[in-house]
Amino acid sequence: MNLGRASASFALPLFFVPTVVLASLASTGCRSRQSPAVSPDRAHILGPAMKPRTDWLANTEGVANPPPRPVDASLVTYGTRAALFPNPPEEVRVSVCSVEDRRPLTFSHSPTYTSKIETGATFAARFFVGNASSCTRRVALQVSFTPPHTTETVTTDFVGHVAPRGAFVELKLDAGELTEANVLPGRYAVTFGVRDEDDKPVGQAYAGHAFRRGQDDVAVVSKPMMPARIGLREDLVVPFAIENRGDTANRVTPLVVFTRPGETTGIEYYEPAVLSVPGASRYTLRLTAEARENAGIDAGSWLLTITTFDAAGDRMNSFAGIPLTIGTIDVRMVRPTLPVRVRRGEALRVGFRFENRGDTKDKVSAAVAFTKPGTTFSREYTFTREVLPGESEFETMIDPAERHEKGIDRGVWLVTVAAFLGSGERIKSFTGHYLEIVD
Repeated sequence: MNLGRASASFALPLFFVPTVVLASLASTGCRSRQSPAVSPDRAHILGPAMKPRTDWLANTEGVANPPPRPVDASLVTYGTRAALFPNPPEEVRVSVCSVEDRRPLTFSHSPTYTSKIETGATFAARFFVGNASSCTRRVALQVSFTPPHTTETVTTDFVGHVAPRGAFVELKLDAGELTEANVLPGRYAVTFGVRDEDDKPVGQAYAGHAFRRGQDDVAVVSKPMMPARIGLREDLVVPFAIENRGDTANRVTPLVVFTRPGETTGIEYYEPAVLSVPGASRYTLRLTAEARENAGIDAGSWLLTITTFDAAGDRMNSFAGIPLTIGTIDVRMVRPTLPVRVRRGEALRVGFRFENRGDTKDKVSAAVAFTKPGTTFSREYTFTREVLPGESEFETMIDPAERHEKGIDRGVWLVTVAAFLGSGERIKSFTGHYLEIVD
């Protein structure tokens, strides 16, 4: 197995002579590197003698990631290529295990790696491969990069030897090698895997690790300027001002949540992801009447929450509580009917009358407040009704037990009545009505 355009270094136990391994690595391709070949049909980056594979990525979900065991610092050596060492030793053959002498290899600890690097920096990863044999095992080390929400995976292969008892492995890909492998600036999910001499997987691959090359910090810089009202058949237009403060393009997914005032469950509407290049840019979300109807966003009052997500699925800044009315709502209210005197044990009847001169229904909230003359503390009741286009009336009864519970008892009270649209906008208020509660 040839060493692709990548590198691996190992930390070896004390009883295994490091110079022997370094020399062997030099003889197995570290100093005579060959350019990796690109397989367009599967978009894999492979060494000259490697076959493109994808099955080693299967069954990687739910893999436990226990912490690596502590290791003596004297067992760790560093370096990326044998050719980088001064005065390389004479070539000595590594005692590679025969088939009969092979014992199990292990790959059971989640690797550590550089999760964020600048565009011109080096990607590095370090993990432990165990070897129960008394001789050296040859392995293939595979690192795959997959852009979010795609299956366009590129894989880089490394070749090395694992001494008895195992070794810590450090893999490095510099900026040029990343670009040559088509790992362009952006976001990726990284997968690590190990295969033995027979091309069989060692343990299970560790998948789903987040990796970012370059800076792609994206934000919505200001609250979208959108209309407070649109017609029933009019498009909803939401302009986004997006700023990418990094040096790498990032995909942005806009989201608008429609919630009825007073409710907690909303309707989410996502737009397809758009590419945000470095600098300032604008994007316009356009939601037609047909698209709103298909999503269940009908006429009336709504509160909008507008946000975006980047390519990694992280939520960017949000703007909540933006009022929107779909259709025309023009509700008028006449003075409600109230008695001037009521007995303590008698229900209080309040009559409301509305006129909706628009073309859209709305939920109207009517509030009745009781205040002792000369004071400011009030006891309130709120009633909500749906008001259709045209004239409508409704009556409500305030039970004497409820009045007593709120402390509305004998004496003279100042009653104020007000009504509000579903958006929270006040329709009208009426005050100055005196009510006497008698035995």
